[in-house]
Amino acid sequence: MDAHLHNTPPIDSFSSVFRVYEINFNDSSISYYGDLLETQQSLLKLAVPLFKNYGYDISLNQHLGEYILIAEPILPKQKEFPFTQLFLFIATIISTLYAGSMWYYIPNPLSNPLSLLQAWPFAASVIGVLAVHELGHYAVSKYYGVDATLPYFIPMPTFIGTLGAVIRIKGHIPTRVALFDIGIAGPIAGLFATILVTAIGLTLDPISVPPWAIESGYNNLTIKFGYPVLFQLIAIAVGLPGAELSIGLLTGTSQIGHPNTGLSLNPVVLGGWVGMFITFLNLLPVGQLDGGHIIRGILGERGATVSALVPGFLFGLAASLHFFGNNLFSANASSAVSMWLFWGILTLLFAQAGSAKPLQEDPLNFSRKLLGICVFVLGLMCFTPIPIQILS
Repeated sequence: MDAHLHNTPPIDSFSSVFRVYEINFNDSSISYYGDLLETQQSLLKLAVPLFKNYGYDISLNQHLGEYILIAEPILPKQKEFPFTQLFLFIATIISTLYAGSMWYYIPNPLSNPLSLLQAWPFAASVIGVLAVHELGHYAVSKYYGVDATLPYFIPMPTFIGTLGAVIRIKGHIPTRVALFDIGIAGPIAGLFATILVTAIGLTLDPISVPPWAIESGYNNLTIKFGYPVLFQLIAIAVGLPGAELSIGLLTGTSQIGHPNTGLSLNPVVLGGWVGMFITFLNLLPVGQLDGGHIIRGILGERGATVSALVPGFLFGLAASLHFFGNNLFSANASSAVSMWLFWGILTLLFAQAGSAKPLQEDPLNFSRKLLGICVFVLGLMCFTPIPIQILS
């Protein structure tokens, strides 16, 4: 059966980049077996819009050294209810409420589940900054006609109750400008939410440590947070001196809070801290992270050179903290060493996998490049070498 009977592009229209020697017709797709004459990106750049005009979406696979161009008809999208996203969202609400119970000194929350609702400001602040970040990506993806899912939240029984949220981009990204705009939209939206949540949290009343917690030694774990420059600037703007910036769990008879007051900052502040921490990590200019999209947009394929430096920076940071951290910062740097080692390994894998590749390599204008640099600077202002100290 000939391909033209399926109303597909003539083979000659893309033969300059892909020489077809066999065609297989399936129930809902067409597979072109052939030789790749140029790069995969060159093929997709030519063939994606060509097949789209005929009502097909394409992908390029490789099996046992053989290239297969698969064309599938673009069907009207049926609106499916996002059950998975909803389930994970509800689970993350529960996990963040449970995590918040320790910051609000809620005794035995599992014996009285309704008591978890007292931690709703904490849960709302954490989930809010994550949701705004991911919805920034989602909205701009839709603007450019790129297929993307709603956010998947990741519940986890940590001290904040979640490992974050992600969206999946399933379509081809048409241009470098689109890649840049999609990548930068999340950090910009997330930073606005983070700054707002931090300012609100710093102006809310602090939490009093209840007498029963002091008498019983509520928890055997102490968590101390490092506050980045952006956090400290917001604190100054709302009139809170840096000496009072502390929040933590009670351990034994010691307290972490406003000096000599028995108070801790309002747990909503942690939502802002989470936003800054996630913003910095996402802006690491490597692979499929937001920073990887931004640097790929600004520098094109030369962005891979920058990405290759990121794992070395993180490994160097971990080594510096291991050997000098305790003296330089007068703090226990062991947890930070482990964390930066983990992220060094992770970004090494990201760098090996490479960044997203747009179909069109159109250069960015000056204003977008300047915006990207400004966002990277804000990302650095969200960095602190020892984000968390876990003390027993």
